[in-house]
Amino acid sequence: MKKTLLQITMIIPLVILLCFTVGCQQGEEVPEEPAIDVEANTATINELWNQYCIAYRTGDLDLWMSLWTEDGIRMPPDKPAVIGKEQIRSSMQSFFDMYNIDCYVKNEEARIAGDWAVCRGTYKGSSTPKAGGKVIKFAGKYMSIIERQADGSWKIARDCFNEDAPRK
Repeated sequence: MKKTLLQITMIIPLVILLCFTVGCQQGEEVPEEPAIDVEANTATINELWNQYCIAYRTGDLDLWMSLWTEDGIRMPPDKPAVIGKEQIRSSMQSFFDMYNIDCYVKNEEARIAGDWAVCRGTYKGSSTPKAGGKVIKFAGKYMSIIERQADGSWKIARDCFNEDAPRK
C-alpha cells in the first residue's frame, strides 16, 4: 500500500506539470477567413435579379435558365417542387412560349454566409397572352437561396415564392 501511495504522489505532480506544459503551448495559427465584401456581393446578387427580369421581358428562356444551378429547385405556389435545371426548363417552356412577361424584382434583403446567400424580396408584373387576351397582373414575395459559383457569380439554387393575391 505504501508503495502504491508513493507512486501516486509522484505521478500527480508529473501529470499536473504535463497538463500545464501542454496548456501553455501556442496552437497552430488558424488562417483567417477572407472578409466578405457584402456591398459587392449584394450588388452582384441584385444584378442576378435584374437579369432574371430581363430574361422574362425579352422572352429569353436560355438567359433565364443560365441563372440557375444544375440542381436548382423551384417551388411555385400550389404546385409540387420542380427539381433540377432540365425539369425547371421543361416546366417554364410553355409559359415563355405563351406569354409576354413584364417583371420587376426588388431584392429587399441578402444575408450572405460564405458561398451561400438567402435573399428575400418582392416582385410584380404582368403576363400578356401572345395569342391575344386579357393582361394578367401579379405581385408577390419570394425567399431564395443563392449559391456563389467558382467564377464569383451567383446562381439560384432554391426559389420559393407566392403571390399576395390571386392573379387578375
